[in-house]
Amino acid sequence: MRSTLVFIFAGLPLSLLAIARPQRGILLPGQVFGRDVEGPCDVSGITLPENAQSLPPPTEGLQLILIAQGTGTQNYTCADATAKPAALGALATLVNATCEVAQNALGTVNEDSAAIGVHYFVDASTPDFDIIGLGNTELKKVATVSAPSSDDVPFLKLMAQEQGTTGPIREIYRVATRGGVPPADCSEQKPNSIVTVNYTAQYWFYSCVEESV
Repeated sequence: MRSTLVFIFAGLPLSLLAIARPQRGILLPGQVFGRDVEGPCDVSGITLPENAQSLPPPTEGLQLILIAQGTGTQNYTCADATAKPAALGALATLVNATCEVAQNALGTVNEDSAAIGVHYFVDASTPDFDIIGLGNTELKKVATVSAPSSDDVPFLKLMAQEQGTTGPIREIYRVATRGGVPPADCSEQKPNSIVTVNYTAQYWFYSCVEESV
């Protein structure tokens, strides 16, 4: 791991460290998580939330296969009291929210459910998602739009990079964000300190299905 992760993983429970390097077998979510992707959990007819519609659409040929609820922190560094917080990355645990979104019942998501994966950064600009049964995906940001509230981090579209990607995921959207915005300045921080800000978000995972079976 690169040096950036020394801080991010320092406080991570051992149970999540195990999740961060899951088995690489590639399975569809219904097989991985024991959920029926037809019937009540069918996501074929749902689209990104209205406030995310201005992001570029998913690439033709990709299919939504998983929606995860992420809970964690957005992390920033403060060089000194006169600096602005600089983004360091994020760390979040992920739980399966596919059925809850499909049924429009996100309020029923149990954030204490068993984690299906972890989201972190391999460096300050490279997000990584490690999902049990879906492998590892390193991505780059290709589009961003502001969240409805300035208190929430923006919505994003991310595209997978060949390097560091072992699974079928090709695009991920971050939507329905809550929190995560840094303080306006570093005036109350010590030099070279790290600021963590709690946040939640939905992550929508798109895959080329032919690669997933």
